[in-house]
Amino acid sequence: MTSKRSKILDENVLSICPYFKRFCANPFDETKNPNGILNLGVAENMLCEDMIAGKLASIQNWFPEYNYYPDAGGELAFRKELCQFFTRFFLLHNTIQLEPKRLLITSGATTGFALYSFVLADINDVFIVASPYYSVMDRDISLLTHNTVIRCPLLDQDKGLFRIHVDIYRRGYNEAIKNGLTPKCIIITNPQNPQGSFYDEETLMPILEFAAEKQIHVIVDEIYALSIFKTSKQPFTSILNYQHLPDPKRTHFLWSFSKDFGLSGARLGVLYFGTEEICRKAQKLNYLFLPSRAIQMTLINLISDHEWVEVYIETNQRRLTEQYFYVINQLKLISNNRIQVYKSNAGFFIWANFQSYMKEKTFDEELRLYNAIFNGGVFISRGKNMGAAEPGWFRLVFSVKDNWINEALGRIQVALERYEENCEGRGTKRFRRHYSLIDHIPT
Repeated sequence: MTSKRSKILDENVLSICPYFKRFCANPFDETKNPNGILNLGVAENMLCEDMIAGKLASIQNWFPEYNYYPDAGGELAFRKELCQFFTRFFLLHNTIQLEPKRLLITSGATTGFALYSFVLADINDVFIVASPYYSVMDRDISLLTHNTVIRCPLLDQDKGLFRIHVDIYRRGYNEAIKNGLTPKCIIITNPQNPQGSFYDEETLMPILEFAAEKQIHVIVDEIYALSIFKTSKQPFTSILNYQHLPDPKRTHFLWSFSKDFGLSGARLGVLYFGTEEICRKAQKLNYLFLPSRAIQMTLINLISDHEWVEVYIETNQRRLTEQYFYVINQLKLISNNRIQVYKSNAGFFIWANFQSYMKEKTFDEELRLYNAIFNGGVFISRGKNMGAAEPGWFRLVFSVKDNWINEALGRIQVALERYEENCEGRGTKRFRRHYSLIDHIPT
C-alpha cells in the first residue's frame, strides 16, 4: 500500500531507539503513573519552566495578521530582531554586522540540518562528524536527502579525555575519498553533546583551515551556546564572533529555541548562511517547514525584552550549574565514587563512565548494564549509540524536575545493586550499599 522508499522510515526512524518507544508508551507521572519510566534520555530543560511560562503568558495575543502565510525565510521583523539578539547575547564584536537576508527561520534544528544537507550536498555525499555525538543527526542528514555521516572518534577516549583535533577530520576525509565518496561538510557541535564541553577559537581554527583547504563546508551547531555553567573559567565564543574565518562563504551557523530557552515544543530553529545565495536556495525548500507567524511573533516579544532575557540567561545558567553539581555529587555517593563523571561546563547532561560495574569491557556488557537501568525504570542514552569508542559511557540529562531526578537516582542505585547481584554468578564482585539516596533527599 505504501511506496518502496517509505520503508526507509521504518529502517531509519524506528531504529533510532526502540527504548525511546517503550518509554513513550509508559512515561512516569508522579500521580497518574508513578511506576512509569523516568526520562533522563531526552535533552530538554525544565529548570526555568516557571520563567518561560510566565513570560509567554504575558505576551499571548492574537492579531489578524497571524491568520495568514508567513514569509518563506521567516518574518523579516523576526530575522532583524534575531540579529540584534545574537549581537547582544552572543557578545559579538562591534565590527561584526549580521545580515537578516542571510538568516533563515525554520521548524527546529532537526529541519535545519535537513535543509543544510539538501543545499550543500548531493545524494550520497558525506558529512564528517566527531564522535561521540548526538547520533540522531544521522537521521537528520540522511532521511530526506540520502547523505551519509562519517564518524571520526575523538582522541584519547581510553583515557577519558575526548580530545578534538584537526587530524580526526583529516582521517575522516581521507576515509571518504578512499571509499569513493565525496566529503562535502564538517559538522561541529559547540558546546559539545554528550560531553558538555565547549571549544575555543584557537582549538577550532585548524579545523576551519582544513575545511577551507579542501573547499568543503562547515556547519557549527551552537544550540547550547547560552547554557554555559557559572563555574566555567572561560567565556563561550560563537562562530558568529570569529573575525578571521578562513572560508566565510562556506561557514554556517545553527541555533534553536529548544535548548537555551527550553522551548523544544515551539519547533523553531535559526540558520545563518555563509552567503545570501545559499540562503535563498534554502528558502525555496523551507516553505515545507515554516513555523507559524503566531509563534514567530510571540518569540519576537520574548527576545526583544533584553532586560528580561538578561535575567533569564543568568538564572538559567545558575540553575543548570547548581543542578549539575547536585546530581554528580549524588552519583558519586550512590556509587561510592565508582561512577566517573566527565567534567562539563555547558549543556543539560552528565557524561558518566559506569565501566567499574562491568564484568567485561565490551559493548555487549554495556548493553546488559543499560538494560538493567532501563528495566529499573530510567531511560538514559547509551554510549555506543552515540559513537563512543570505549564501552561503559552513558549520558544522563539532569535538567529535569527535582522530584524526577531524585526518583531516577534512587532507581539507578537499586538497578546497579541488582545488576551486580545478577553478575555474581559470572564472577563480578557484588556492590555493597554504602549510601541510600532515598534517606537523603532534601525536603
